[in-house]
Amino acid sequence: MHTVRARQVVRGVKARRPWPLRIRVLALLIVVALLLVGAVVAITINTLMARDAVLYQVEDLGPAQVRTESLQIQFLTETTGIEGYARTGDDDYLDSYYEGRSWATAALADLETNVADEPHLSELVAEVRRSSARWHADYAQVVIEHVDRFGAGTVSPAIDARGRFLFDDLRGAIAELRLALNDAERHATTTVGNTIQTLITLLVGVGIGIVVLSLLIWVQAQRWILHPVELLSRQTRQVAGGDFGHTIIVTGPVETIQLGRDVDAMRERIVSELEAVATARRQLQEQSKKLAEQAEELRRSNEELEQFAYVASHDLQEPLRKIASFCQLLQRRYEGRLDERADSYIAFAVEGAKRMQKLINDLLAFSRVGRTKNFVDVELDAVVRGAVRSLETAIEEAGAEITATGLPRVHGDPGLLTQLLFNLIGNAVKFRGEEPLRVRVTARRSGDEWLLTCEDNGIGIEPEYAERIFVVFQRLHTRERYEGTGIGLALCKKIVEFHGGRIWLAEPPEGGGTRISWTLPAATGPGDPAVTAARGRALGSADAAEQADPAGPAGKARGPDDEADIPRE
Repeated sequence: MHTVRARQVVRGVKARRPWPLRIRVLALLIVVALLLVGAVVAITINTLMARDAVLYQVEDLGPAQVRTESLQIQFLTETTGIEGYARTGDDDYLDSYYEGRSWATAALADLETNVADEPHLSELVAEVRRSSARWHADYAQVVIEHVDRFGAGTVSPAIDARGRFLFDDLRGAIAELRLALNDAERHATTTVGNTIQTLITLLVGVGIGIVVLSLLIWVQAQRWILHPVELLSRQTRQVAGGDFGHTIIVTGPVETIQLGRDVDAMRERIVSELEAVATARRQLQEQSKKLAEQAEELRRSNEELEQFAYVASHDLQEPLRKIASFCQLLQRRYEGRLDERADSYIAFAVEGAKRMQKLINDLLAFSRVGRTKNFVDVELDAVVRGAVRSLETAIEEAGAEITATGLPRVHGDPGLLTQLLFNLIGNAVKFRGEEPLRVRVTARRSGDEWLLTCEDNGIGIEPEYAERIFVVFQRLHTRERYEGTGIGLALCKKIVEFHGGRIWLAEPPEGGGTRISWTLPAATGPGDPAVTAARGRALGSADAAEQADPAGPAGKARGPDDEADIPRE
């Protein structure tokens, strides 16, 4: 019932089609951006207005006021000069007049520049210029000409009256300009104050707006994100606590609703998978029990088989030895006395008995590996010398050169390790090519184990037979071409694995041949790592002064020429 109501709620939510979270966030960001842009534009406009008003005051109105005052002073200087020249005729007064006139002309030009953007002020400056021009033309120039013509002190009162009238008109124009400049300065000051006040108001408003927007964003984040996520988290913890039947419901934007659905779908999958896992666990326990029983049965069977192989091969030794001995006795006593077919039959019997005896010996050696564990520290250099002594006849016949370099001390069974090297070197001697045989045994440390290699320049082994060669009774050549039982490398593998190592067919050496690599754990103790000094000398002949330890369950390594005892006549 709870699940049905939950689905109805979810369908109701879906029917209302709420805005996706990204649309909500985008709309909120657009509103915030528009408000911020409007505030920035308003602040920028008011700042520019304040800057323009201040610049107008500093660069135009202030200098214009100063020049207006200076202009009035220059006109007074001109008046003083003209009046003094009229009374005395002294040229110094005339020079003062011209100097003041020059300064006044420059001041008027600067004033026109300062108020060029203000038509009313420009008109007042033009009126000052016109008044100045009338005073210069109608009074100053007339006085200068009259004094030059009639002498000093001859200027009539009428001319003086005309001059005072024109100068009063000039002073009135300057006073009107001064008043206008003062009004403009007050207006600019008011504008700057108002602009600064507006700017402060805008900054305060922006600050308040940022606070309000932050609160709005926080509220909307709580509503759109945090609350739905908290609801989802709470329900997820409820499911994680073991209430796997609880249906997860989330409201809010489309994304959180979809997330809730995905989590609920995952819950349903987990529930189904847990049921499947529980079923599989029960089946696995049953199968494990059966496998344990089968493994125990297989272990007993293997032990019985190994015991059978050991007993069978051991018990077959005596009758087979008698068969081989008497067949060889027949061959020695009656060879040439019977017909050729009889001699051939006897030869076949002798050869078959020898082959059977060798096969039984190999099986016996194979079954002995692992029956007992007599591990000691073994010098592999001495082991190689022992294997070479056992193969001395075959090595001399093949003209082979056997070298061993840098062989270490390992912890293992001396007899089995001798058998291992005996088989590997014996295979190299057996499967040699046309070139003089060279067999090289090397070792190098690799972590906590030794990597050993036996390589030769013989006929080699194709890579596709890398696994097959280590299987019992697997042969790559016919018995007529190369004799053997097919147990040698399988025995090597069993010996190496018994010592905790691995053996494999490695990449062939440069120039062709075979390379067999295997690993053995490094010896631990005071001698670790103990490596015999790199000898690199030929081991083609036995060294009577040094003996390999043949102890162990395998006993003495068997040579290729070991035969059954032949009874004397």
